[in-house]
Amino acid sequence: GGGSGSNPDYSNCKIGDILYSDMTCNTNMIASKTPIGVIFDTTNHLAVAKDEFANLVWGVTGDISGIQNYANSSTSTADWKGFINTKAIYDYEKSQGGYYPLMRNAVLYSTTGTSQGQWYVPAAGELQSISSNKDVLNTTLSKIGGTQMSGGHWSSSEKDGSNVWTISMGGSMSATPKVGREKLRPIINYASADKLNVDLNKIYACNTGDILYSDKTCSANVVSGKTPIGVVFDGTNRLATSLYSSSSLLDWGGAGTDIPGITNIGDTSKAKQDFNGKANTAVLISYASGAGFPAAKYAYEYKTEGTKAGDWYLPAIGELYELYQNKEAVNNALTTFGYPIIPENEPYWSSSENFTYHAWMLYFSNGYVNYDHKSSAYYVRPVLAF
Repeated sequence: GGGSGSNPDYSNCKIGDILYSDMTCNTNMIASKTPIGVIFDTTNHLAVAKDEFANLVWGVTGDISGIQNYANSSTSTADWKGFINTKAIYDYEKSQGGYYPLMRNAVLYSTTGTSQGQWYVPAAGELQSISSNKDVLNTTLSKIGGTQMSGGHWSSSEKDGSNVWTISMGGSMSATPKVGREKLRPIINYASADKLNVDLNKIYACNTGDILYSDKTCSANVVSGKTPIGVVFDGTNRLATSLYSSSSLLDWGGAGTDIPGITNIGDTSKAKQDFNGKANTAVLISYASGAGFPAAKYAYEYKTEGTKAGDWYLPAIGELYELYQNKEAVNNALTTFGYPIIPENEPYWSSSENFTYHAWMLYFSNGYVNYDHKSSAYYVRPVLAF
C-alpha cells in the first residue's frame, strides 16, 4: 500500500548496516542522513545504539515480577524478550519503588528520529547475538563515530532476585549481582512502532550535589520539616555520602590476612573500577564475626533517621574516587546546609584490598589513590545506596 504511512523496505538490510534516523539501512555512509545505530539481526529487525552507558548499576536486589528467571547461562540465551523485560522493570519500579538505573537510561535514551521509550535493554539472547557479531558491528560503529563495544554488558534477563545475566563481548554469559556495574548498549526494533509511555521524572529527581533526606527524597534547597542524612555524589546510581566523616582515625584491620571474598587489586587503574563497597563491607563484617576491622565496622554501624545499621558501608576505592571527583558539588551542599566540608588533613580508607598487608586509600586534597598498610589509621566516610 502507498501513502505516507507505508514502512520502508527492510529486505535488503544486512548485519552491520548503518541504521539511519528515517529507519532505512545502508552499508554506506549517506551524507544527507543521520546514522543512529547498527543492525545486528535482520530477522527480528534489531539494531544497537551508536552510544553506550558505562558503570551503571542494574538496580536494587529483588525479583522483578514479569521477567522469567533463567537458572543457567545456556538457557538464558533463549530469552529474546528485551522490550517486554524492560517494560516489566519499568512497571515494577512505578508500582513498587526502588531504583533501576539501567532501565531508566535505556528508556530515556533517544536520537534524531526516535523518542524516549523506543530503545530498551537487550535480553540475554539478543545480547549474545550482538556479541557474536561484535567485530562487524564495531567496524560500522567506528565508521559512524559510535562507541566501540568491549567488556561487560548488562542484559534484562534475570537469573534470580539478586543476579542478572551479563556478557563480556566475545565471551560467555555470566551471572552478575544487580548492584554491580557494567555497560548498557540500548537496542531498538526498527520495524516496530512499540514504545513505552515514559513518565519517570516524578519518581527520580536526584542529582549530584543534592541533599538526601531521611525519606529518601532529594533537593538542592533546604526543605523545612525534613531531616538531611547525606549528600548525593552519584545521581545516576543513587549513591550518597554521609554528612560527617569519622571523628577519629581508624585502622583498616586484618593486617597479614588475605580476606577471602574480596578481590585483590594490584594497580591503580583497576582499583578505580572497584564499585563493590557494599559487598566488600558485608564480607569484612562477616569475616571472623566482624572483629578487628574498625574502618568497615564504623561505616556498617553508622545510622541516621530513616536508615539502620548495615545500610551504610565503607566505599570501594572506585566509589571513593567518584566522591572525590564530585567533591566540589558535595562540599557546596554541605556548606549550604551548615555542615562541615569533607576534612582533608588525612587520607580516607576504602573497602578495596590490595593484598595481605595493604588496602586502598585516597587523599581528598588531590585525589591521589594508593595502597597502604592495613594498620595505618585514616578517616572513614560512609556511603549509602538509596
